[in-house]
Amino acid sequence: MELRRHNVEVNDADPFANDWLARKGFANQLTNIIENNKQGEVVIGLSGQWGEGKTTFVKMWQKHMEKKEISSIYFDAFEYDYLEDVFLSLAIEIYNYAKANGLTVKEDYLNKSKSTYHLLQAMIAKTAPINIDSTLQEKLTHDESPILDISEVIKNSLNFALDNAFEQALKQKEVFRDFKDSLSQLATQASNQDMPLVIIIDELDRCKPSFAVEVLEKIKHLFLVESVVFVLSMHHEQLEESIKKVYGQNIDAHTYLQKFIDYPTRLPTADLSNNSNRRKYFWNQVDFIGLPVRSSHSMNRSYELFLILSIRYDLSYRQLNKALQNYKYLIASLDLNSDYSYPTMFLMVFISILKVKSGTLISKIRNNSATYQDLVEGISEVRGQNDFNLEVLQNLIRISFLTRSSFRETEHGSHESDFYNNFSSLIGEDENKVLMNLVQRLESFEDY
Repeated sequence: MELRRHNVEVNDADPFANDWLARKGFANQLTNIIENNKQGEVVIGLSGQWGEGKTTFVKMWQKHMEKKEISSIYFDAFEYDYLEDVFLSLAIEIYNYAKANGLTVKEDYLNKSKSTYHLLQAMIAKTAPINIDSTLQEKLTHDESPILDISEVIKNSLNFALDNAFEQALKQKEVFRDFKDSLSQLATQASNQDMPLVIIIDELDRCKPSFAVEVLEKIKHLFLVESVVFVLSMHHEQLEESIKKVYGQNIDAHTYLQKFIDYPTRLPTADLSNNSNRRKYFWNQVDFIGLPVRSSHSMNRSYELFLILSIRYDLSYRQLNKALQNYKYLIASLDLNSDYSYPTMFLMVFISILKVKSGTLISKIRNNSATYQDLVEGISEVRGQNDFNLEVLQNLIRISFLTRSSFRETEHGSHESDFYNNFSSLIGEDENKVLMNLVQRLESFEDY
């Protein structure tokens, strides 16, 4: 079993073949927006929570557009976060696309990009006080007259700086206009059927606040041109927090963000109220994250328990993903020679789900103050259905509260014997440490 996360395979022939969340219909809606905005200069905001599959969706959608001959570029903003310079990062990605696709306008675009980059760097480095100071220094060094009128030098320097600033502003406008024209020409050439070039900006919410905000502003002022459509894939609440970190907590970050977006949309969530959909999604996720499948009877039974509990606790698919990841961590922490017995598997499932659903109960287990009634309350029935696996789980929770002396003094069935064999080192004379140990083991895998 590998610990690394896997990426969902995007099938070239059928991009949505692995569309476990049934989002192809939404992709068609977005494609319609593209086709109805052939002139470009449009920004689509695609919002979704972390872990909801935004990256997987946009990559499927990108392949879907490719089949419809709509050209697109995928830009991972987080991948370029370290470069600091937004213009350079995005301009390079667009040039690489033009080069890979043999666009004849690529050299003109490259030259215009270089001119714009040089100008942007000069604007950052240049400040008026330094210019005036440099002029004064030159006068003081080369003026041989015995009397130097400082006020006259300053006045002349200011006039020169203002005249120069005016000329520079005209130059800037011309350079930026030329860059935009070259980008628009590139986008027009990229499409075979008069469609805009779609540029997908992903992982924006994971970037440093300053970089994320600059991406928005550079798109608005330099890259949003005729024949180009931008798609911002983001967790918009997190991006709003980035805006506040840059401009202060008093800014209306939501209104600020909406200034950059023409079509705000939200990634559809899965309907897991349908148990058939939940089961299909669950098994796809088990395979996707690399959990062992059908390795033992106990393991398979534990997955069935997982499904039943996910219904009982009404887990969202994001919570279900997290609980499965918790389970994966716990499984990976077992001895390789472990036989994956019922007690181990079932209690790991229970703790994995409880960790995402009830911090209060996890805290009680951690502090050794949870009672049997606390833990089993409400899990005896699942939407009116009794389940043998739930009965086994309840029994395992019950015997986890037994002490070593209780085991010695009472006759027990196979489940109790298996439990004792698996957790004998954690069963004390006065207190139970089995569930506490599983919680501690899981929490050792948490983020720093």
